[in-house]
Amino acid sequence: MRSTHDHHASTSPARPSVAELTVGAALACTMAWVSMSFKSMGLFARYGHGESLLDTTYLVSIIAVSLTLLAASAFDRRTEALLEHRATRFVLPLGVAASTLLMPLAGIPGIAGASCGYAAGALSGMFSGLFLFEFGMAFSLMTTRSIVVGAATGSILSTLLFALFLLFQPFEACVFAASMPLIAGMLLASGMKGVQLVDQEPPPRCVQEPSQDPQEHDEWRRLVTKLSLASFLVGFANEATRTLYVQMGVANSSGASYAFIQAIAAFVATSGIVAIALALLGSKTEHMAKNAYHALVVLLMAGTLLLPLPLVYPHVSVHIPYAVNAASYTCFGMFMWIIVAGVCGRYRHAKVRTFGIVRAAWALGPLLGLLLGRFVLHRAGLSVETAFPVMLLAAAVLLLASNAVFTESDLVKAMDIIPLARKRRFRAKCMRVIERYGLSEREGEIMIMLAKGRNLPYVQEHLYLSRSTVSTHRQHIYQKLEIHSQQELMNLVERAEE
Repeated sequence: MRSTHDHHASTSPARPSVAELTVGAALACTMAWVSMSFKSMGLFARYGHGESLLDTTYLVSIIAVSLTLLAASAFDRRTEALLEHRATRFVLPLGVAASTLLMPLAGIPGIAGASCGYAAGALSGMFSGLFLFEFGMAFSLMTTRSIVVGAATGSILSTLLFALFLLFQPFEACVFAASMPLIAGMLLASGMKGVQLVDQEPPPRCVQEPSQDPQEHDEWRRLVTKLSLASFLVGFANEATRTLYVQMGVANSSGASYAFIQAIAAFVATSGIVAIALALLGSKTEHMAKNAYHALVVLLMAGTLLLPLPLVYPHVSVHIPYAVNAASYTCFGMFMWIIVAGVCGRYRHAKVRTFGIVRAAWALGPLLGLLLGRFVLHRAGLSVETAFPVMLLAAAVLLLASNAVFTESDLVKAMDIIPLARKRRFRAKCMRVIERYGLSEREGEIMIMLAKGRNLPYVQEHLYLSRSTVSTHRQHIYQKLEIHSQQELMNLVERAEE
């Protein structure tokens, strides 16, 4: 694996490398496996009660994956040691593949079939949860450019792989789905040998283990809590509406028709993903990242608000609204992969905990949404009267997630963490100034914020200091640097040699 050492390598606007695309393809196989196993009847199509088998397997699997992620987070040191074992790279994808082959056996009559179903769900959840950590840890080592390329490639290709899966007969579909984790493991190992990594030198003292610094720990805890809640709420809203969409005719579509729906979703998702990727990679200001976030929220809302349309106007096909709903969640998933990978890279000593907690919430949200959707369908059936309340609840949850849980200001803080090349160069210049003029650790923190153009209220809020304390620190910084204004400070940092 190759680290970024020279200036030109980290700033080159080169095309995506083969290694980056390979890692993205590995992620695509893993994401597609989830859809193949739990978002279609492909593995259970031969059974008349296939839908109940799918629901049971999915329920057991999602509970198992959530518990696995939380347990791995609680024992993060042991998890990290486990992931470093060479054998783990082979055992985990093999375990996911074996559990996939076991899933269709759930349709066998009697206790044998029930045992196979529960075992397949439990094993798929446990192995896939740990396998996800392989990707989380790999992405946390990559540069932001590589993360964006990998996440975008994975999101787009996963939808296309799922569309291809829908064209197969049950036996071929099972084999194809089981091959996904095996291919993913090989591609990930191959891609990480050549992908560009961030510098791995020890971070500054203020970026060490969160528990060593109460303020740093509080910052990490708030950010992880917000990301987890946002993932949970968006997943809940999306799955609640998706469950009703499926019952409007998507579930009864032929393989070719369902594949066509996924092709439409892939086209919409590709457009959104490319726009988000360009905004994040080219975000010289906060406005571009905010605009990408706003567009993502609008797309999520569109997929939700269109829910009653096929019921109010029966001549309107459910395929387009469903495709928008699927594409919006794909874009959200890509967006969260980038943010979470950046946070894991920032808090390196807590990256296992960070990834596990957020991904567990990411899994539990859709579970609760599925249960709500199934409850509504069981008690009241599918109608305009039932679709409207679900739509309103999902829309309210999305508004809560975007306006109260993970807001624009939270996005800005998260974007400050993501290690874009220009940010690494800026921080390197700041560190040179700090070392040259002998600033203290706290003075260095404040100087970096002032050099970014932040005002005193922002520094107060971010560092939890009083205005007088911040003003005193600023005065000492200016005295040591022999300057008199914030603009002079910004000019001094800009002129610092790398």
